Amino acid sequence: MTKIGKYLLAVLSVLTYSCNNQQTTEKAVEVGRTDSTATAVIDTSNNLAPSVELPKVQQEEVHINYQDSIDFARYQIDAEKVTKYAPIDWTSYPEAKDFKTRITEAYKTNEIDFAGYYVVSVFGCGASCIMGFMVDVRDGKIYDLPLGEENSCLFAEDRAMGNLKSRLFIAGVCKENQDDKKVYYKAYLWDEDKKEFGKVEADAFLKNKLN
Repeated sequence: MTKIGKYLLAVLSVLTYSCNNQQTTEKAVEVGRTDSTATAVIDTSNNLAPSVELPKVQQEEVHINYQDSIDFARYQIDAEKVTKYAPIDWTSYPEAKDFKTRITEAYKTNEIDFAGYYVVSVFGCGASCIMGFMVDVRDGKIYDLPLGEENSCLFAEDRAMGNLKSRLFIAGVCKENQDDKKVYYKAYLWDEDKKEFGKVEADAFLKNKLN
């Protein structure tokens, strides 16, 4: 064989080896392919199939419905059905005129939602603060709800809970800090005769102890 022939044979051998090596690498990568929901991490240091990183499963937060553990029925009120609302009596609470728009809007659009005869209007009053009033549909008189800064919770689980047929009003279900598992209640009873709220302890209205 001539020198030129030997040279051509050597070049042909090198090209054949390179082609076979490339095909082997492509086959290895093909084996490691997965569906689009997984992330493939390819190891380029050798010809091993890529490892697969599975999607992370997020755990849902457990939400406790504290209202289910409050016995509103213990303070049930028997109320006659009222179909016609009396005009709002602004003279009964002159200071409430500062919130006339909010109270009027709630009175026009909301149904009776507390203690048989009252339409409630609740709105924000700053960071972690809500306030509100209620209007008696029988005579239009306005009353304060036990809310505001003195009853606000920095770490509130639930707030301003009332019931159409109950005198019990929960101003807030609160925690001492964000990670605390214990809660405490700011709760009040409406006295229909005195037309005022009085405090009530959790033992008097909880169906079962959560804290």
